[in-house]
Amino acid sequence: MSTTAFDQQNLITPDGHTLYVAQYGQVAGPAAVVLHGGPGSGTQPSVLEWFDLSRQRVVLFDQRGAGLSQPQGEIAHNDSNKLVADIELIRSHLNISRWMVVGGSWGATLALLYAGQFTQYVSALVLRGSFLASAREMTWFFQSLQAMVPQAWARMTQDWNEQQQSNVLQTLCQALLHGSSEQANDAARRWALYEEAIMQAMAGQMMSESIVPSATASQSEKPVSVRTLNKYRLQAHYLSHACFTSEADLQSMTAQLADTPAILIHGTHDLVCPPENAMRLKQAMPHAQLRWVAKGGHTPADAGIAAALKQAVMDQCAYL
Repeated sequence: MSTTAFDQQNLITPDGHTLYVAQYGQVAGPAAVVLHGGPGSGTQPSVLEWFDLSRQRVVLFDQRGAGLSQPQGEIAHNDSNKLVADIELIRSHLNISRWMVVGGSWGATLALLYAGQFTQYVSALVLRGSFLASAREMTWFFQSLQAMVPQAWARMTQDWNEQQQSNVLQTLCQALLHGSSEQANDAARRWALYEEAIMQAMAGQMMSESIVPSATASQSEKPVSVRTLNKYRLQAHYLSHACFTSEADLQSMTAQLADTPAILIHGTHDLVCPPENAMRLKQAMPHAQLRWVAKGGHTPADAGIAAALKQAVMDQCAYL
């Protein structure tokens, strides 16, 4: 089946950002929008595998500053409320009356914020590996997770003093948002290598030699790609502002969703967004179905997670 977009366009927002938007499948079919993670990761065509493009209409877009949206890496006029407004701008612009909202990780956060404000336009929700924008999760990922990936954490914090190591997120954000180009490049590399090691750990793979700490290894051997630097700069911008929301805000949004069919998918071995998140979200959304993926990790590239997403999208189609 063809995964070629039947429509691609650049949608200009009222405050000067340009959003890359692509549509796939059938223009007359029931619609769904996929919200990518990050913040700043950009959309991936591989998500189309979750849908039946012979009968569905799927909208993909890059959030402000991410992927093919312009200006790339821009943090001005870039916050959670702006992203929610962008989603609604896209729906209205494409003349879609209602759609299924699918989001993973940060995309799940954004899906909850959007659905809580524009409930009347949301036919169903599918949330994977949900991130709840809490200080608890920040501490887990940047500090406590060192117990699970000690070599990677040591590599990330190599040559830092005790104060920097005790607040990894602040140290990385300071370099990415206020440091020199060399410091920003160094911080992006450290962060990227740390994430790579966590993904390897979830997949049960041995850590690659490039991630093992070395007394002689240089953290800034060569520049990271522009896209990688932009991705982590955007993440630093959002995380340093607690994603411009809170877990309490997200829970208040769920009060509007009692009549919205929702499926929560979470891997039991998710190290990025811990399984506790799914339990907390289920408590706030009693009507939602919580589907655990045994030994599943965080990324939708995980076969078990991908299969669960495909099944959830199929099941939610009954509401489209």
